[in-house]
Amino acid sequence: MEKMMKKAAIATTIVSAVGVSAVIDNSAKADSVTPTQVKAQAETNQVQANVDTAKQNLDSANTDVKESQSKVDAAKQANQVVNQNVAEKTQAVTDAQTALDQAKNEQSMAENKVNDAQKAINQASSEATKKEITDKTNQLNELKQQQSQTTTNLSDAQAIQKQKETLNNKSQSELNQAQTTYNQTEKQVSDIQAKLDANNIDNLTNDKTKAEAKVNEIQSELDMANKANKDKAQAVEAATKKVNDATAAANQAKANLDKSQSELAKAQAALEALENSKTTDLNTIKFPKGYTLEALKAASEHPTAAFKEISESGIGLNEKFNYSQADVNEKVDYQHLTHEQLVEINKYAISLINQMREHFGLKDLILNEEGLKITKTIADGYQAKRESIMNGDGHDTELLDKRAENIGSSSVYDTVRTNIPAMQVKAAKDVSYREYSSNYISISTMADLKANIYTAILALFFDDSRSNYGHALSFLNEHYKYVAVAPSVIDGRVDNYPGYGNAYINFLDWHFVFPGYTTWNDGKYTYYSGNENDKLNPAQDINLSKATVDTTAAKAELAKKREAYNAAKTENDKAVATLKTAKAELAKVSNGATSDVKTLQSNLAQAKQELKDINNKLANAEQNGTTLNQELQAANKAKEEALKNLQAKQVDAAKANKELLAANAKVNAAQKVVDELNAKVAAVQKELTELNDLVNKGNAAKAELNSLQGKVAAAKENVSEAQKVLDKANEELNLAKVEASQTAQALDKAKTELDQAVAKQQAALDNYNKALNSQKISQEVDRNIQKQTEEKKENKADSGKKSEFTSNKVIKEAKTNVKEANTFKKQHVSVSKASVLPATQLPQTGNKTENQSVWGLVSLAIAGILGLVGYNKQKKNN
Repeated sequence: MEKMMKKAAIATTIVSAVGVSAVIDNSAKADSVTPTQVKAQAETNQVQANVDTAKQNLDSANTDVKESQSKVDAAKQANQVVNQNVAEKTQAVTDAQTALDQAKNEQSMAENKVNDAQKAINQASSEATKKEITDKTNQLNELKQQQSQTTTNLSDAQAIQKQKETLNNKSQSELNQAQTTYNQTEKQVSDIQAKLDANNIDNLTNDKTKAEAKVNEIQSELDMANKANKDKAQAVEAATKKVNDATAAANQAKANLDKSQSELAKAQAALEALENSKTTDLNTIKFPKGYTLEALKAASEHPTAAFKEISESGIGLNEKFNYSQADVNEKVDYQHLTHEQLVEINKYAISLINQMREHFGLKDLILNEEGLKITKTIADGYQAKRESIMNGDGHDTELLDKRAENIGSSSVYDTVRTNIPAMQVKAAKDVSYREYSSNYISISTMADLKANIYTAILALFFDDSRSNYGHALSFLNEHYKYVAVAPSVIDGRVDNYPGYGNAYINFLDWHFVFPGYTTWNDGKYTYYSGNENDKLNPAQDINLSKATVDTTAAKAELAKKREAYNAAKTENDKAVATLKTAKAELAKVSNGATSDVKTLQSNLAQAKQELKDINNKLANAEQNGTTLNQELQAANKAKEEALKNLQAKQVDAAKANKELLAANAKVNAAQKVVDELNAKVAAVQKELTELNDLVNKGNAAKAELNSLQGKVAAAKENVSEAQKVLDKANEELNLAKVEASQTAQALDKAKTELDQAVAKQQAALDNYNKALNSQKISQEVDRNIQKQTEEKKENKADSGKKSEFTSNKVIKEAKTNVKEANTFKKQHVSVSKASVLPATQLPQTGNKTENQSVWGLVSLAIAGILGLVGYNKQKKNN
């Protein structure tokens, strides 16, 4: 009974899987079993018949597809052959067209050559050409005759020119010689006349009188010198003593003058230092390349090593501190600055800060008396609370009360309390920025004080990477208007040096405060800085230009020093004059006497010789005069002859030069005629040559004309043949195109038939698969019926309630399964896909899977019905 229930459940499961509702007929009759079996066998036979038919249809469809594919392949091959033929015929047409164009071009060229030859023949054989050749030949002969005559004329003119040139050269040479002779005679006359002038008796007598007086004068001076020379030793001794005394007095006067001059210069410098502006910028701030306001702002938000290097290079550009002598001379107590000194240091510091702001195009900051007072109060507050950056302290917000502040700090050597006099301590003015941190410094002058604040500003501006350049940007804040600076000083530390003692170090902080109250709006938010209670009156703004200085005492001291200098100069001038006189007297008595004697003796000997020569000339003057007059007369005569000869040669030279110029003109004229005639001959010769060339070309063309005409005929024949070839190629191309069109149509038709065969093949395949699935299901149903029949025999002994209970249970389960099948159908429509039998795969069109699924559902529905039939038969038997 359990097996029977199991079999019934199997049949019910088939129905459930398909999802088809079945009506169970509980009133089925017992005699319905045998007809059912017969009916099942008939259906099985019918299924097999369907499979066989489907298989035959599929085989037929496969054969049709194969035949259609063969037709397509054959059509493709035929189409390729025809297309290749079309391409070849197209190329043949292109080649034929090229050949035709070439033949036409050659025909045109041959015809052009024939036309050119005919034109040349016509020109060469024309009467105009013949007449022009005759005229040009006669003209050329006539010009050649003229050319011979003009050449002869030119040669004659050139011969005359050469003669005149020779005569001109000769005349010029004779003229030069005559000029030289005249110059010589003229000089000879001048020399003789000079000798006559020197031989004049009156002149010689006057010269004798002068020479005698000169001898007497020199002799008198010599006698006086000899007399004075006797007292030389005594005079030199007395003059030497005067020089020594005057030298000592002059040295003392010079020392007094130098001293008073030095004191005067110091007084003058002190006055000038006071009169000059103490706020003059002796330091001009230099900025490194790349140090821009944009780069500074960017580095404040995102610091980089590159910008840090750029910024700190500004220290090296500005490390040298410059100072004035006035600042060196002014003593200060940096722990107790006067108000004037505090104003002075503010002017200096703000001038440096404004230099930096002006470089970036910002407005200058202002120093205000009330602002300075506020800053001093804040600095005093730091000092009272013993707060310093050097101690690690920061900004005191209570003291600042909303105001902005920059602080620069340093260590200062306290020279008041120290007991290390042996240590080398540098003043701040002698220390550059980079040395500043490695040496003790002291501050005792205004120059030291300014050097200290100078290095503090450099540090805040260029060495500010540790603070993200906040101090530098505070100095460059475009919204700040006022600034002031004040120091705070606290005892720092004590350094002990064995063998020396203790070194006392103070910490000096410079507080740069930005007083006042400023508001601004960036378009989005309103900002403010400062203390709203700071009421800075513009009337109390302090002028940062030249300071006013009391120079009364300096001027009085200068006047006193100038009076002392003038007195010393007067004494020095007097001593110098006395010394000069004494030296002149000494020189006169020491050197003058001896030198005068020697010179006078030499001058006396020379004067006596000159007197002797004059006396000799005077004794021979008459005889010399007669001889010189005779020589002068002969020289004048020779000069007159030379002058006449010179004048004659000048006339001859002028005439020869004139004749040469005339000959040159004739040669030039003859040459011009020859040149013009030669040009005409050349022109006519050229024209005649061109005409003869034309005749030669005509003769050559006449000889070549027949050959050229033959080439034209041949070219025409070639054109005709090429045209025939082209026409034939076009005809063959058209035929090939028609054939190609036909094969293309045949190919399209074959493809269409192939598509239809493939579609039929797919339909046959689908039907075959459906038949196979039906067959399998039918076989499965038969097996189930067979099993149920066998189980019926085994359970034949069972009867009564038990059998009825079992049947009812099976029926109940079947109803339940049918209900579940209907529910399952809604959720899984394609469950039957797994029941489709595999088949040979062929080229498909459409949705094959969907077709198989639908057929599978139908087949399973039939199997479910058959199962129920078996169930009824089993119930009847039971």
